[in-house]
Amino acid sequence: MNKSIKQDIIDIIKESDFIFEDHKKQLEKKIVNAFNQQQEPISEVFWIAINSISPNSYNPNKMATPEKRLLLRSMLDHGITQPLLVAPEKNQRYELIDGYHRWRVIKTNKELRNRLNHKVPVVILNTSDKNQIVAAIRHNRARGRHQIGEIGEVVKTLSNSGWSSRKIMDALGMEADEVLRLKQFKGLGELFKDEDYSPSWSWEE
Repeated sequence: MNKSIKQDIIDIIKESDFIFEDHKKQLEKKIVNAFNQQQEPISEVFWIAINSISPNSYNPNKMATPEKRLLLRSMLDHGITQPLLVAPEKNQRYELIDGYHRWRVIKTNKELRNRLNHKVPVVILNTSDKNQIVAAIRHNRARGRHQIGEIGEVVKTLSNSGWSSRKIMDALGMEADEVLRLKQFKGLGELFKDEDYSPSWSWEE
């Protein structure tokens, strides 16, 4: 397991020969308090090997070539300003939840890879597999454009896992007709034909 930046700092203090032992514990406590001001995933940032990250199979967000060039230029000029979001480690691999384009640009650019020592900053989202998919869609819907095929696959996966249309709507920020169209697109009519729709689901002529 990779160590967080917080743990790296604590370990440096523990190993220091220039700090009195009683002062070490005080410093450790202050460091923990500084990082844990809010109990949020961002409180623990890890630097992990970029080759230990695998892209997910459900990212529906696409980026045009000009925007990719702009992203590269930004990271070269301004540095890495946002960690990637990954799932907990499994078999020494981390699945990417959000940040695919940043991960891909760093991975394929020699200057960035060398500058970062072949590592990237990540935040680990400890949640279920289905909620990892939901998190990816929520992060992406506010930016870029989704491809109908890929977002349809996400709806199909959640539907096949027993999620109702209402739950998918609420989780992914979709309208009722959008969920229905995607289910029809993926041939999932049998999954919604018997649903009891509320009046708010009706269409105006």
